[in-house]
Amino acid sequence: MAKILIIDDDPQVCSLVGEFLSRHGHEVATAPNGDRGLKTAAVLKPDLVLCDLDMPGLDGHDVVSIMRRDEHQGEIPIIFLSACTEHGRIRRSMNLGADDFITKTAPLEDILEAVTAKLQRHNKQRQRLDRQVEKAAEIFVGIIHDLNNQAPEVMWLAQTASGMVGEQNQIIQRVRKTLNTNGASGRPASVMIKNNNRSEFLKLSEVKALLADGEYSNIYWGRDQHMMFRKPLKQWQMELPADQFVRVHRHAIINLKFIDFVEKDPEGKQQIHLRDFTQIIPVSQRGTPVFNRCMRKFQTR
Repeated sequence: MAKILIIDDDPQVCSLVGEFLSRHGHEVATAPNGDRGLKTAAVLKPDLVLCDLDMPGLDGHDVVSIMRRDEHQGEIPIIFLSACTEHGRIRRSMNLGADDFITKTAPLEDILEAVTAKLQRHNKQRQRLDRQVEKAAEIFVGIIHDLNNQAPEVMWLAQTASGMVGEQNQIIQRVRKTLNTNGASGRPASVMIKNNNRSEFLKLSEVKALLADGEYSNIYWGRDQHMMFRKPLKQWQMELPADQFVRVHRHAIINLKFIDFVEKDPEGKQQIHLRDFTQIIPVSQRGTPVFNRCMRKFQTR
């Protein structure tokens, strides 16, 4: 279901087209003129706008021009729905940034077909842009984590680039978010993960365990959610806060705050049970004194 805004001074057009689109699963709002239409669009944030060309006050050309200059509404598909048949005016409308032009005499099915096509195209463009932004953000975050000595300069870049718009601004916003989370030291306090096919930041404080897999490692969070990284535990051990994360075995680092209980196996070796985590993590002989010492400090905090 998409949110569609119809801007038209003819109430019959708004009613007829609006009811038809509603029957086909869309959420429809209407506005009687260009000024009201712009105000409604700012609040509703529609997925598509159907706009009349000839209206008192702000006409369709004004609406398109204003929306296309707006940072938050500039990418919304706009289809002119007008009684105009003059080739010159139609061409001008398209040049201003309209996505399509349909005459009011067209069958309702044609209007629905145009709306569906524009929505599908816009969604594909957004998905492609999201993938590009995610990839760029991953690269930026990786660079930031490695620039321990140059972090202030990178912070300056993120703080002074707020005037940028579009794809570049999305990347900068993600970089700024990471910098604010990590601080100026460059030491990561979050890691980028894939969750439901989207990249997002996971706070390292929410990581339950890190288990080695050769030169790789698996990070676990939530209810056995995990993701593999091409990064050995030795490197993680140097980056993670030592007052919360302890390497209890050469194959495992655990987060002390997620310990449910500790028991001993038949041989007297300690075993760690983490909350909502199916694997039991053994504590090695070498790791036992370190684990016990860190556990006591953690419990007295």
